[in-house]
Amino acid sequence: MVANTTNPPFSKILIAGAGPSGLLLALLLAQHDIPSLVLESWPGLDTRLRATQYGVPATRIFRRAGLLNEIRAASIPKFPTICWRRVADGEKLIEINMSLVEEEEDRMTVLQLGEIIQIMYRHCMDPEKGKGLIDVRFNHRVTGTGQDGDKAWVDVEIGKEGEEKIRERIEADYVVGCDGAGSAVRKSLYGREWPGQTFDCRFMVQNVFYDGFAKHGWEGGNYMIDPDHWGLIARRGHGGLWRVTYGDPVPGLTDEEYLARRPWHFKAMLPGHPDPDQYRIEHTNIYNIHNRCVDSFKVGRILLAADAAHACNPMGGYGCMTACLDVGGLADCFIGYHQNRAGPEILETYAKVRRDIFLKYVDARSIKNLNRVSKADPWTVADTDPFFKIVKELNKDQEEMKRFLMKVSSIEYDFTQHYHERPAGAFATNGVVNGTSNGISNGVAKHSEDEGAKAEVALHMEAV
Repeated sequence: MVANTTNPPFSKILIAGAGPSGLLLALLLAQHDIPSLVLESWPGLDTRLRATQYGVPATRIFRRAGLLNEIRAASIPKFPTICWRRVADGEKLIEINMSLVEEEEDRMTVLQLGEIIQIMYRHCMDPEKGKGLIDVRFNHRVTGTGQDGDKAWVDVEIGKEGEEKIRERIEADYVVGCDGAGSAVRKSLYGREWPGQTFDCRFMVQNVFYDGFAKHGWEGGNYMIDPDHWGLIARRGHGGLWRVTYGDPVPGLTDEEYLARRPWHFKAMLPGHPDPDQYRIEHTNIYNIHNRCVDSFKVGRILLAADAAHACNPMGGYGCMTACLDVGGLADCFIGYHQNRAGPEILETYAKVRRDIFLKYVDARSIKNLNRVSKADPWTVADTDPFFKIVKELNKDQEEMKRFLMKVSSIEYDFTQHYHERPAGAFATNGVVNGTSNGISNGVAKHSEDEGAKAEVALHMEAV
């Protein structure tokens, strides 16, 4: 299809946040010659411990952005299984054989988010990949936003910590908040409160080197079921690197007190029940976990995406995966609008559809995932949980399991269907293969056909 030659209706997107969502959006826009300015409050990239695994839907977006080959090259070569274990005796209750899809291009991706961000940034700065259209500015802290009928803007403080700040107003056609759970853009629209809940625990994340994992035959990802020691233990990198995450159920302690309790958790959760001198910890992150969502992803010319718009607990890996789908969808909407293939109302469609999908599916399923490891009876859950029953049935047929693992997700959405004319496959960034929708539904309402336990299994497998 020949591109529409009418002058584009906008020329500049301002993105708050040079994290994975902001950089990914900038890359997807640059592919279609849409310039962006990315403002980041930090002096450099944020490489703290966060996500490490990304389901098939996110992998599809990485591929569309031209990132996947480099991510694969940096990742561990194989991630053979996902399983659920009882902490009390370490018994494996059920397992998913991920090696069934190890030859699939869009299989699950495993790499620390801090490394992925660095890959994204290199692509943004590359004169061929970023096309010179992406301007990333560090030490630019957004302090407020505003808009009128023709433009939007952000007020920023510019300067390094300890230096006198320069205050400036920067204008654009649209502002997109991709600045994370503490989003300054969101706060400028809604204040400090947003609907949802904070869970009564502290989430402990650490990189761990321990030869007991190999000695006891552990591999892949291991969800740990226990009311006191729930979490996820998973291989995450070369040289014996593992990520150990758990929720400490005692609220209100200091970080030092939570760290003092860590040997107790590790002795219960790790195979061989090691003492502190038997493992090495590198890097720790401690934070609260939430499930929240704003009232709208769009207020005039200001939009929100990813963690700036919603947050969910990390059990199941939905956070970064949903963020990628938000960004891929928003990119498709901007691309269609910029090329005069769609009107400005497509941005309203983005805001409604992605919010509806989060509330109807991601929010509910992520809470079920959390409850499965933290509140279920470890001795009966394998027989009573509908999720596990469906996994057992799928395990009886490897071809069916393979199809299930690679299926188009019920939380993906093809926004190019709202273009005046459907584009060729090269224009779509969100789950479209060879120019066809490949089974993605035409609306959130159609997802209701997938209700029930099997839908829950599908959603979880997309994220594990």
